[in-house]
Amino acid sequence: MTTDPIELDVGTRAWLHGEALPGERVQCARRLLGGCNNELILLVTEADGRYVLRRFRPGGESGVRRNTCEVEAALLRRLHGRLPLPEVVAADPDGAATGCPSLVYRYIRGVPLAEALADASEPAAADLGRAVGAALARVSAWELPRPGRFEEASLVPQPPDGRSDLRAFVDHCLAAAERRPPSEGRLSASDARTLSRLAERAAPLCARAAADHRLVHNDFNPKNLLVGPGRDGRWEVAAVLDWELAFSGPPLMDVGNMLRFEDEYPPDYSRAFLDSFRDGGGLLPDDWRRTSRALDLFALADILTDPPDRRVFDRVRAVVLRRAAAENVLGRFVPH
Repeated sequence: MTTDPIELDVGTRAWLHGEALPGERVQCARRLLGGCNNELILLVTEADGRYVLRRFRPGGESGVRRNTCEVEAALLRRLHGRLPLPEVVAADPDGAATGCPSLVYRYIRGVPLAEALADASEPAAADLGRAVGAALARVSAWELPRPGRFEEASLVPQPPDGRSDLRAFVDHCLAAAERRPPSEGRLSASDARTLSRLAERAAPLCARAAADHRLVHNDFNPKNLLVGPGRDGRWEVAAVLDWELAFSGPPLMDVGNMLRFEDEYPPDYSRAFLDSFRDGGGLLPDDWRRTSRALDLFALADILTDPPDRRVFDRVRAVVLRRAAAENVLGRFVPH
């Protein structure tokens, strides 16, 4: 979905016409809904070419470090042909031409997975699960030299820092949240204590998984996947979007991300997703469910302490409530 047309600044328009899309003229630009952290703009040219301009906003004190434009462009280029994802057309990694780091890639038509799941029949839900599980298996098939974050276009992971420890990460998120102005969806003191207890319980599972060093998308969920009908009429993944959080680590983090709201999906979807992931070479050890949920706490803590909106905050808080109750570390949550 898009907003009303917007006017591009002079520098961006000059870069698009002179370097990024030579020989093409942008006829219309509209903001795409989504992109919580970076700005997404749909570009339509006079010849009806369609592209997406991704503008990278400066990072704040968020617990999760986001990849730079340089790294994201390198990832998309390296993975092109291996995975269904956007094709990079041009990049202004340091913002020298456009005023902020910017990336242009080809627009991919598709239906958001969340939308396809909302009214899927049982066979369609299983078909979607099969396609998504196979795509995740292909993501996790890329083994890297070591675990860590990507800092430059070489995509050689840097050694993990202190924030790779779950308890230290949660402490960092809670401290950063305290420094922000009060807003809707802020954790109460009781909420914060329960999150810390849950992190303490989950930390050993995360530590055991920390040595894994495969590609992790780290935001692998229905909002970042486009699907569409394949040649045989069955659902296929058209694109895996938004690689700003990708790093080298345990693929079970992506499994936990996808199944975070498992109770909202058709049961056939989750079963087919797991079967297809395993059949494609993805590893699901005996303790995969507890480990994947433990690893998902990195994302949950980040969202709870810096939520994009109240709706997301409430959904994630409900997940933490259920998991804290299951682990018997539930404190007294104060209603908001």
